[in-house]
Amino acid sequence: MKQLDPKMLRNAFGSYMTGVTVITAMSNDGTPVGFTANSFTSVSLNPPLLLVCPAKSLSSFDVFANCKSFVVNILSEDQQAISNIFAGSKADRFSQIEWHKDEQGNPVIDGALTHFSCKTDRNLEAGDHHLLVGEVVDFSSREGHGLGYASGGYFSLALEREAAEISTQEKHVCVGVIIEHNGKVLLSQKDGKVSLPSTTTDDNTNAVSTIQQFLADNGIDAQLGAVFSIYENSKTNTNYIFYRAIAQSSNTKGLGEYVAIDDIATQDFATSAMNSMMTRYATESKNGLYGVYVGQEEQGRVH
Repeated sequence: MKQLDPKMLRNAFGSYMTGVTVITAMSNDGTPVGFTANSFTSVSLNPPLLLVCPAKSLSSFDVFANCKSFVVNILSEDQQAISNIFAGSKADRFSQIEWHKDEQGNPVIDGALTHFSCKTDRNLEAGDHHLLVGEVVDFSSREGHGLGYASGGYFSLALEREAAEISTQEKHVCVGVIIEHNGKVLLSQKDGKVSLPSTTTDDNTNAVSTIQQFLADNGIDAQLGAVFSIYENSKTNTNYIFYRAIAQSSNTKGLGEYVAIDDIATQDFATSAMNSMMTRYATESKNGLYGVYVGQEEQGRVH
């Protein structure tokens, strides 16, 4: 049997776009526990069953391996911070968020797009995870957009649509891409300044189609990811949209050279906005959790 590279397999699994959930339960001593999971599976409507997969490496694994009930909280697009808390924080996670108990006494996260209260149907061992099947006994759901996750970063349908609308409604739109390969990003130099591969949109052509065509025209084999930054230069009336992408090879096809992400701080970028964007990219790439900046060149918000 072929030996699979675990890192490459993990990245391949990560190419599948999912929502983001936080699975919660209550330990026997009354301590709330939870973990971030980028997926759950609806199993059956009759009876109403769903499936989540807690990893054996979780500090709270024993709770989920033996729980009688649990909750699946589907996060909304503005709850990235909550996802990060339950993905990495070692402090008291529940003191950092607003939550309440369901009828079974398990934590329900306030503001979640949807929650499913479940009683455990079965709990099966599966490699380095468990298959935790729950029967839904109650749920709530509201209108809105869920938080998305793919290829190591978050995305928002609303922000993706905003990027698409900007690129078809505005005349001056620059669409660029941060192409990463093995811990390096593709940068080009002109007149002593560093910039990113970019192009401009044609009339009535959205940003995604534009940058995909740009990559194809230049022979770059890359998997396009989520939008990373959307900002405007009010002085030039130009909108900028930058996406993330993962290259399949180190061939630059003449677009520049790959520079280590750790060396981004030493680069002299063409604009201060690009410098700020790439500084954020270097920071967020350390934990693989990417936000989306929206605003002006000098001031905005990371979602």
